[in-house]
Amino acid sequence: MKFTDKSIKALLAKDNAYVMTEESDTRGGGRFQVKVYKSGAKAFQVQYFYNGKKRRLEIGKYPTWSLADARRKFYELSDLVATGNDIGAQKKEKIAAKKRMNEQVALHVLISDFIGYAERVYAEKTVITLKRCFNHDLLPFIGDGVSIEEFIASDAVRGVIYAVYNRGAVHKANIFRSNLLSMFKFAINYDNSPSRFGKPPRYDVKYNPVRDIVIDAPKNANQRWLSEDEVRKIWWADDLTVNAKLYFRLALALGGQRIDEVFKSYAHEYDFVDNILTIPSSRVKVRRRGDHIVPLSDLAIEILKEIFIHRGSTGALFPLRGDLSQPTHHRVTNEVYSKWCKRHDIERFSAKTFRSTAKTLMTKAGVPIYIRDMLQQHNKRDVATVHYDRYDYLKEKRQGIEVWTAYLMRVVGGASA
Repeated sequence: MKFTDKSIKALLAKDNAYVMTEESDTRGGGRFQVKVYKSGAKAFQVQYFYNGKKRRLEIGKYPTWSLADARRKFYELSDLVATGNDIGAQKKEKIAAKKRMNEQVALHVLISDFIGYAERVYAEKTVITLKRCFNHDLLPFIGDGVSIEEFIASDAVRGVIYAVYNRGAVHKANIFRSNLLSMFKFAINYDNSPSRFGKPPRYDVKYNPVRDIVIDAPKNANQRWLSEDEVRKIWWADDLTVNAKLYFRLALALGGQRIDEVFKSYAHEYDFVDNILTIPSSRVKVRRRGDHIVPLSDLAIEILKEIFIHRGSTGALFPLRGDLSQPTHHRVTNEVYSKWCKRHDIERFSAKTFRSTAKTLMTKAGVPIYIRDMLQQHNKRDVATVHYDRYDYLKEKRQGIEVWTAYLMRVVGGASA
């Protein structure tokens, strides 16, 4: 018989479920059926043969599915069956794919987890830069439901980096690449941690998709270093502001510490009994290693005495002009350096240049690389340099500072005053 709404409604429940089949003149495309359950519920289904075996696939419940809609769906499925498709297996695969998709961790989850990790480990300034980078160049270009697997498989990693690179922000693209590289490295390390042994992966990142993306960034002021002649000229410059000159001298005397570690330091962090500077972990880049100890040479102490005359009301060594209780920002001093370079026709440099200058010239001065790296608190991964107390290697660091100071005094040609 040909199904009608009246005939379907007339089908009554029995002790066992049963199936009614609609008559059809065509063969090879399956049969349109209605299954009646013991409860009286009814469902449309397709009966078909695949590899000689009888199979059934439910279309939908009646009356949620109308007879007309179910019949149209049957015709679609019938065409697939007639061309040799196993429609039941295809539906199962779609269900399995949807399940896998639901189980995949969204990229937003990884981003959130990585930022949380960064807030525990990185310095505040680094975290601010990271958030600004992701908020501006990553989050606006990904959907809420995009999984990590989709993001990697679609080559979207290279796409978002290219978007920054293509607008001419090459240096920023390199920073963005570095942040993404660190994020995926975090995911891989988390899943492969011994504490996760025997547990299912959270992120399931098989490889770092950023590793082979290379950006040829041009040299900028932060990558250059000063020659001995330039150091001597700046050291004795009489047309630099007091803060600009004293910061330059102190930055070199302390072995090229990071800008905010010195520029935002306070008087109480300098101990003139033990002759050390204690940079608190809240201001260092590698926060998990704790406070960073820098030995003070006689040269550094002499420079600090002059700086202390100008310190702010709360002890800030380089106070803000409008609020002496707060440290100023190094951008102000960078503007001074930039203008000075133009006046003297010298390649532009910034406050960051002093760190690379110390790093380069320390090697020339004869400071062993491992001591130089400890002085500048480079993030080494070997056991000897990762797990050490803040006072470990203080003797070696003092020896390194002495060698560096002697060399620096030879370069500038005398006392610091």
